[in-house]
Amino acid sequence: MIPVAFLMLTGITGFGQCIPDTVNCKDLNDPGEICPSTLPAATVNVLYDETITVIPPDQAVLGTTPVEIVYIEIDSVKNLPEGIDYFPNASKFYADTAYCIQLAGTPVTPGEYMLSIFVSPFIRYLESIIKGPQVTDSTSVTMTVHWPAGLDPNQSFEFRVIQNVPNPFSDMTRIGFYTPFDNRIDLKVFNILGTLIYQEEVGAPPGEHYFNFNGMELQPGTYFYRITNGTGHYTGKFIKSR
Repeated sequence: MIPVAFLMLTGITGFGQCIPDTVNCKDLNDPGEICPSTLPAATVNVLYDETITVIPPDQAVLGTTPVEIVYIEIDSVKNLPEGIDYFPNASKFYADTAYCIQLAGTPVTPGEYMLSIFVSPFIRYLESIIKGPQVTDSTSVTMTVHWPAGLDPNQSFEFRVIQNVPNPFSDMTRIGFYTPFDNRIDLKVFNILGTLIYQEEVGAPPGEHYFNFNGMELQPGTYFYRITNGTGHYTGKFIKSR
């Protein structure tokens, strides 16, 4: 079947001027690949500009029958943050070839947005290439838009954790928090087996602060973090890329 992650594209008028990242983005597992797998967070009223690399799959399943995909056309993407558009660098995405999409604009509304994608695969049938049935799916890849500084001004009296950026990351990433009062904050990082691999504690006055986490020596994969403020703990995860 067509991997959901690869479908995160859109058919916007005009093409992006991005360049695919063929060094770090490889089709290693199931057919098709998209890099990065998690979009960096955006901020309300701040220009957003990211490049996504896509390697389309070479096959899908039609009913119960495997079919060869020659290329994909993107019909539409629903539930995009207002103010953000996708600009692919081609009108057709051919199988096993790297393409990219420039994601750009200025978001105006905070929230977490789960994308709904509508695509049409063009498949090989005997000696012809025919248009297959439109695929509609909801992807687990989301885009988060924060208030400026990552905080909702209506919740300034609550302790908050700010999602790390960038994510995925190759060397450094920043994990933020907001505290409304003087506090001691503890950061712990665990590998996927639950083994503690890093710990740091800081004293923080009221306001927004960040841990600068150096993951240069980590192996690529998924890691979990826990931030404790003395009255509770808050968990999240990030991805170390190659």
